[in-house]
Amino acid sequence: MSFLTKTAPVAVILGGIVAGALGFGAGTSVAQPPPPPPGPAEFPPNPPGEPVPNWAPRKPADMWNGEPVVWTSMWGGRWGVWKHGQFITLSSNPVTNGG
Repeated sequence: MSFLTKTAPVAVILGGIVAGALGFGAGTSVAQPPPPPPGPAEFPPNPPGEPVPNWAPRKPADMWNGEPVVWTSMWGGRWGVWKHGQFITLSSNPVTNGG
């Protein structure tokens, strides 16, 4: 009985190692190429800027990171750029002079 209790676990472990080496039990999968990165065509066009009020601060720049700097009335009014459908602010709120 002692021989069987010592040999059986060793045989199971060796059988698992051999089966793994031969590839038994491993699912076969074919690697698919990754999808192409999103391009500019997948993003909506940047909305145009709004009319600039006379109390607005001076425009910080004409272009930033290849995008035109525009005025928006969001958050009390700010200068910024539209990038991938999101607005990146380049100035603080001129009314509260803060965030």
